[in-house]
Amino acid sequence: MATSVKRTLVHFKNSRSSKNSVPAKFSQCVVEYFGSRDGLTADVHVNLANNILEITDSQQGRQPVKIKHPPFCPVKELTQHRDIKLSPQTADRGINVGAAIILETGDGKVLLTRRAKHLRAFPGIWVPPGGHIEDNETFEAAAVREYEEETGLHVDLKQCVGNKLNLLALWESVYPPKLSHGPPKRHHVVVYLHGKLMTAVTAETLKKKLKMDPSEVEACAWFDRAAVSSIVSASGESSSSQSAGDRQTFSAVELDDKKMPVDTQLPFDALLKTTADQEVFGRISTGTKFALEEWLKLDRPTNS
Repeated sequence: MATSVKRTLVHFKNSRSSKNSVPAKFSQCVVEYFGSRDGLTADVHVNLANNILEITDSQQGRQPVKIKHPPFCPVKELTQHRDIKLSPQTADRGINVGAAIILETGDGKVLLTRRAKHLRAFPGIWVPPGGHIEDNETFEAAAVREYEEETGLHVDLKQCVGNKLNLLALWESVYPPKLSHGPPKRHHVVVYLHGKLMTAVTAETLKKKLKMDPSEVEACAWFDRAAVSSIVSASGESSSSQSAGDRQTFSAVELDDKKMPVDTQLPFDALLKTTADQEVFGRISTGTKFALEEWLKLDRPTNS
């Protein structure tokens, strides 16, 4: 008999209206709930316990983390489209939580994976390894588990600077990504973590240990800061071939028809496509671009 998986769900705690946290509704826009000044971002605090991610705007003695969504956030637009109705099953689902790692190698590169084409949500899109938080997992445990399940690469926190992963940013993710693509079916808050590996753990070292799970991943690639800067600069509503500069291709490991890994060169310009483009296969997700932008802002830690 199949057993149901206990989900981690978002709860809201608004310092202006409630002393206790309340379950977030699927149709509630997280960024809008916390009174975004620019319509795109909000500064919040988060706490994960007992399969609940509490998001609050109250001061807790820690630095806030930025949460962002795209200007075309489908759940925000729902309030302007009363004719669009969610099914009862969807409306009662709540907001799920996922975790992903921007893991920086000792030579300053980050790994992105291209989601398998058969996946129901965001097929063929480049993202960092990540997925749902399972029963009573921490952010770190979930991110490390997903990283290994998808790539075969074990993340040893003892090999990370500070022996830990750090909270980087939050992204409000909705699928389909635009209301024009259909009513929302999935609503997540993705928790992005960052870790910096020691000098000896390079992208080439990890590549030799790579074992992609074809049910989740079809390709992997490591990107340096210069490539990431080009990708982030094309984070608007339309793709920009100018952002690619002189880059025509990038190196990747791709699974062939027999699910065997092969070294290949893929078009760099495809990474810059956005949801405004008709053909979105091979683009980097909008949330990933945001997380990479936040990564670029970090001071580069000194390896010990």
